[in-house]
Amino acid sequence: MQLITLTMKDTDRIVLLKKIFKFTLDIIDFHDELINQNKGPIAKRILTSTLSAICCLQKIFECEKLSELQSNKKIAITNFKNVIYWLEQCEKSGYLFNEDLLLQAHELYAVCTE
Repeated sequence: MQLITLTMKDTDRIVLLKKIFKFTLDIIDFHDELINQNKGPIAKRILTSTLSAICCLQKIFECEKLSELQSNKKIAITNFKNVIYWLEQCEKSGYLFNEDLLLQAHELYAVCTE
């Protein structure tokens, strides 16, 4: 059975994977900083949504069926929307805010919607 793949070269995938891993590590650091500021509920939402989104985004590369591809994209999109929402809420509430994380979340969201 042939794998369904996104229309990108292997070098592009490696660049994207690096972005994914960097984003994930940055979110973990952000989560820890929010925990230190007693903002555990928001920290948990951001981290769990990020991990779910990232897992589905990575699964997209290995899908064997179109239905799997669509399902993983849908879950990734939903979770990236959540990440973006909660990062924006941090800014609006005057909590810890990291504009670069928000920009990265938008960039990864865009990859899922292509």
